[in-house]
Amino acid sequence: MEKTREKIREWFEAEEPKVSVNGFLVGVALMLGTYFLIGFSTLGWVLFIIGLLIVIGVFVIYFAMTNEYENRLPDKQIDEWLLKDMQKHSQIAVEKLGLNTNDLIRESLIVPGPIYWNVSGFSEEDILRNKGKDGFFRYAIWRLQVFVFTENFLGSYQCDYNWLNDTSINESTNEFFYKDVVSVKTDSDSSAYNLVDGVKIEHAQAFQLNLPGDSIKVVINHNNLKTSSLITNKVDQAVQNIRSTIREKKM
Repeated sequence: MEKTREKIREWFEAEEPKVSVNGFLVGVALMLGTYFLIGFSTLGWVLFIIGLLIVIGVFVIYFAMTNEYENRLPDKQIDEWLLKDMQKHSQIAVEKLGLNTNDLIRESLIVPGPIYWNVSGFSEEDILRNKGKDGFFRYAIWRLQVFVFTENFLGSYQCDYNWLNDTSINESTNEFFYKDVVSVKTDSDSSAYNLVDGVKIEHAQAFQLNLPGDSIKVVINHNNLKTSSLITNKVDQAVQNIRSTIREKKM
C-alpha cells in the first residue's frame, strides 16, 4: 500500500518539462560576452566554459524532467486506483450512518468533486493536481458525497478526502425522506473559489440535491478545473440513478 501511495505522489509531483529560459540566456550571455568584450584570454576562457556548462546544464535538467514526466504511471492506472479508493467510502458511509448492508435497497452512489483550494485540516503541500496525457487534470484532494438508499430514507455521507494519504476529514452524515427531495441536477453554482494557483472561479458546474430550505452541493467541473470525462460521466450516472430511485419511492 505504501508503494502505491508513493507512486501516486510521484505522479502528482512530476513537473511538466520546461526549458529554463533565464538559465539559458545567462549561459549564452556569458559565452557571447566573453567573445565580444573580453576575448579569449584566461579569464575569457573561464567565463566561456562557465557559460557553456550552464547551457548544457539547462538541457540536462530539461531532458531529465522530460524522462520523469513521460515515464509516469499511465492515466488509466491512476484513474483505476482513484476509483477503487473512492469506492471504499460506500462502506464507510454505511457504517457512519449506523446501517449495515442488509438495510440497503440498492448500491450506494458516490458523487466526487475535485478540490484545488485551501481546506482547513489539509496541508497546502497536498493540494495538488497534474495533467494527464489526455489533457485533463487529476486531483489529490476530493470532496466525496455518498448517497445510501434504504427502504424509508436517503442517507447522506460527505467528507474531504486526501488521496495521497488515504485519509478523510470534515465528515458529516444526514438522512432525508424521499418525499422531501425537490430536485437532483447538475447546474451552475454561484459560489466563488480561490484556487491555489491564484485563479478565482465563479459559476462552476455543481451537483445539487435540493430540499426545502437545504441543499447538498458538490463542485464537479469548471473551465479552470478541467476534470476528466471519467468524473463527469460518473456524476451524470449518479444523477440519473438518484432521480430514478426517488421517483420509485415517491410513487
